[in-house]
Amino acid sequence: RDSFITPSINYQCYHFQYDNRIMAKQLLDTGFELWVPPLAPEKDDGLPTFEIIGTDAQFIQIPLKPGEKTSCMSGAMAYMSEHVKMAVKFGGLKGMFGRIVGGGSLFLVEYTNEGSEDGYISMTPDYPGVIVPIDMRQYEEVYAVRDSYLCSLSFETGVDTNVSAGMNPTSSPWACCFSGVGFIVQSIKQGDYSFLQAQGTVIIKTLVEGEEILVDTKSILAFETSIKLDVRKVGGFAAMCCAGEGAFNTVLTGPGKIWMQSMSIDKLRSVFPPRVVQQGGGGDGGDGGGGD
Repeated sequence: RDSFITPSINYQCYHFQYDNRIMAKQLLDTGFELWVPPLAPEKDDGLPTFEIIGTDAQFIQIPLKPGEKTSCMSGAMAYMSEHVKMAVKFGGLKGMFGRIVGGGSLFLVEYTNEGSEDGYISMTPDYPGVIVPIDMRQYEEVYAVRDSYLCSLSFETGVDTNVSAGMNPTSSPWACCFSGVGFIVQSIKQGDYSFLQAQGTVIIKTLVEGEEILVDTKSILAFETSIKLDVRKVGGFAAMCCAGEGAFNTVLTGPGKIWMQSMSIDKLRSVFPPRVVQQGGGGDGGDGGGGD
C-alpha cells in the first residue's frame, strides 16, 4: 500500500504542489507566499495522515485505523468505509451556542472506525473551493471567518479540536461593523490538524511586530489571535462611492500569521446575488399571476 489514493490521482496532487512551490518564489518580495497543500505526515504503516484530492472543489480523504476517529461539521461527509460509524457530539449548551454564533452547525459529527481493519472517510466543503489544513500544534488558537471550519484530526495529541465563537479582536466598534469579520469569529484551538474551506487562491503572510497591511474586507480567511484588527476609510466621498471598495479597508497589525483568499463566499454572493422570484397575489385563483 504505497499510496492511500490511486497512483494517477497521487501524481496529479504532487505535480500541482510542485508547480505552486515554483510560483511561490514570485511573491517573496512582498512577504506573501502562495499557500500550497502541505505533505501530510505519515503514520507508522507509511500511509499519510490525510490527503487532499483535486485542485478545486476538493475532497479530503482520511485513513482511519481501528479505533481512530475524526470530527467535522454536519453535512460534510462525502463517503466512508462500511465499518466507520457516526455519532453526534453535543458538547453542552455553551459549546452548541458557540458553534452556531461562530457560523458553524449546531452539532459536531464524530466518525469512528469500529471495525477490525483499516478504513477511511472523506469530506467536502459546502461550496466549490480549496481545503486549507492548519497544524494546530503550532498555534495556541486561530481565528477564522464564520463558516470556514470543515473538519479536524487529533490522532497524535488525543485532544479534540475545540470550535467555538470568539470575539472580534478589536477595540473599535467601527472595526466590528465594517472589517468584514463581524462581531463574532470562529475560534479554533487544540487537536492536530484543522481544515478550513476557502475559495480561489490562498496566500499567507507573517506580520512582524507593529507591521500593518490594508486588505479588502472580504479577503480574510484566518489569522492568529495576536493579530489586531481595525478599519480605515478608503478616501474621500468620491472614493467611497465610486471606487468599488466600499467605505472602509481592513487594517491588520502584527505580529502573527494571516491567511487570505482571493474569492470568498461573500464575494461570490455579491457577484451572483440570489434571484428573488416575485409572485402576484389575488387574481382568479390560478397560478398567482406568475410568468411564462
